[in-house]
Amino acid sequence: MSDNDTNITTDRICKYYHLWENPVDRIKAPLWRQISKTSLVPGPIARMIDRRATRWGREVRALDDISFEVKRGESFGIIGKNGAGKSTLLQVLAGTLTPTSGTARVKGRVAALLELGSAFSLDFTGRENVYIQGAIFGMSKKDIIARFDEVAEFAGIGEFIEYPVKTYSSGMAVRLIFASQILLDPDIFIVDEALAVGDVYFKAKCNRFFEEKLAEGMTLILVTHDLSTVKSMCSRTLLLNEGRLAFLGDSARAVSLFHELHNRTNGAEPDADKLEPFSGTVSLPGGADPRNWDSEDEVGSREAEFVYCEILNAEGNPCRHFTMGEHIFARLYLQARERVDGAHVGFQITDAYNNVVYAISSYHLDHPFKNLEPGHLYTCFIKLGQRLGEGDFLLDVQLRLGDRGDSIAEHIIHRVGSIADIKVRRRGMRPPFLGSADLGAKITWD
Repeated sequence: MSDNDTNITTDRICKYYHLWENPVDRIKAPLWRQISKTSLVPGPIARMIDRRATRWGREVRALDDISFEVKRGESFGIIGKNGAGKSTLLQVLAGTLTPTSGTARVKGRVAALLELGSAFSLDFTGRENVYIQGAIFGMSKKDIIARFDEVAEFAGIGEFIEYPVKTYSSGMAVRLIFASQILLDPDIFIVDEALAVGDVYFKAKCNRFFEEKLAEGMTLILVTHDLSTVKSMCSRTLLLNEGRLAFLGDSARAVSLFHELHNRTNGAEPDADKLEPFSGTVSLPGGADPRNWDSEDEVGSREAEFVYCEILNAEGNPCRHFTMGEHIFARLYLQARERVDGAHVGFQITDAYNNVVYAISSYHLDHPFKNLEPGHLYTCFIKLGQRLGEGDFLLDVQLRLGDRGDSIAEHIIHRVGSIADIKVRRRGMRPPFLGSADLGAKITWD
């Protein structure tokens, strides 16, 4: 990749903080170190003082040896659990935080939506804050005035733009903060969860803005807990775990490994290279070969696992091509290597753009769980329904335990992303509906 194609290059970035157990230690440690450097203190004593001062407090590494590149026009995601170092990394990229060691080279104008409300003065009006933002960007008052109507229209907060920002709701504030960033016409746009408080219309407007600007060569850095957005918008994703780079690559794979992190209570990084499939003997009907999928997107503890997947039509015959309105079924074969109590099966259907069309598990359907015995082959039959719209779809499956309360499993036994593809086409020239799924709508007149 040439330098002209690269907007962001980071090289072994580290950021650490020293935490003190009490305020007195914060004063004593540098004072003792200064004393140890004087010529009056013998070397052995100076080294003893340094060791003593180091023991006061503890060092916390928010970022540890982070290196990556982002090319021009790329949509790049950053995900990780709370406290993983995501916001710290964004502040380094935005230039608001200096790394302890390592370098971050950022080429071009940067617009950053980081902490909500940090960009504006609450006592000034929306108009005044827009003028201030433009001045910070180095724009003349004439240029700001020329583009102000564009900013006001994008924000869509009406007469409130003449009111102090402290009277705004969080959604109104983020609308104006986002809109003011377009004054800069940025080469790099950094967004940290700020759009989570926006309404659906504003989010759609922002997504259209991103699509247009990415096509023109703008780079987008996106941090969000909305994993479906990461999969649909980001070409590559960086997964952080306790300040370290756990994975960098395909966004769907990064999301799977993020789920794997939630599986682990010891905080260990997921190891994509050591998830070996079950090597036991599998006797499938008709002598079929196990693992009939090409996907390498697999995570889980693997006390049991999927060994075969069939997509079937209403007659029970293997099929991957359907017409709208046809019934679609999936038959999954599982084998356990250890006893598993309370197992549930879940699945997710995504479209060609990684948007989630539908997802459910037997846990949420209140269907009975299954206790699995080692060495046994089990069959799970799923009715996917008949309401998929025209398009290409992918099926993800998951063997899981419980639920944390937010639809994420307490423990993933085996998850296979893109285990099968499904193609749905219209019958005739006129489709019965438009979109990814039929909601069974009815229109009546009084």
